[in-house]
Amino acid sequence: MTVRQGFMIDNDAAFADCLDLAVAHDFEYVELNMDWQFARDRTDPERVREAVDAHGLDLVVHLPYRLDACSPRDHVREGSVRELEAAIDAAADYGAERGVFHLQTTADDHKWDPAVVREAIYDTAERLTTYGEARGVQPVGENLKSSLFDASDFPDYVAETDAAACLDTGHAYATGVDAEAQATLLREHGDRIDHIHLNETRTDATDEHLPVGMGLIDFEEIADAIRETDWTGTCTHELFTLDRGYAADSKRRFDALLAGE
Repeated sequence: MTVRQGFMIDNDAAFADCLDLAVAHDFEYVELNMDWQFARDRTDPERVREAVDAHGLDLVVHLPYRLDACSPRDHVREGSVRELEAAIDAAADYGAERGVFHLQTTADDHKWDPAVVREAIYDTAERLTTYGEARGVQPVGENLKSSLFDASDFPDYVAETDAAACLDTGHAYATGVDAEAQATLLREHGDRIDHIHLNETRTDATDEHLPVGMGLIDFEEIADAIRETDWTGTCTHELFTLDRGYAADSKRRFDALLAGE
């Protein structure tokens, strides 16, 4: 089992302070949000690469997500995918090994045939995978909260594409895919789920992006699946908080579960 853990840096957090915290609490990498603070048009790639390297950390990015990259409308999808490709270029310059993108469209689920939307999702995933591989950045498609595609659709995703996946625990839980079902996904498709967004929620209705152990999700189930299958991948503590210290608390709890404690 080789599980590397990191945490998300966004919301104008102090970059250097976050890197120091990552080192202090034995995180292996950080994940940068390219939708705002680390967007390609406002970030110095050399600064990012040098800072991360100086701290002995690896790097993952969350690619821009205020796009419609899986739109069933061809021209909309084309423009959005081109922007993601440009972001992948920037991520390569940052030194990132992996980039998360959303398996989502803004298309109205009452007006579009789900099969048509699925084909658009698969098309985008394949295109980004090919593009990323050529630049040394692995794109991973993340489940969102949509009736057109959610975590329960990952078996079809891995069957229809060669793309890798990112399992978001909070998004999955909010769409009825509980910890037991998530553990099953990892046991059956862990060779294609290369990245996990770890976050908790206290409600069945939505995701709150809280630290591990503060909500309803049974992370022991997920940790057991990781340990039993000798899963290898990256796990980002993706938390909606201005205090990155909670990421350290979340890691401490998850480390204990991975150890079977």
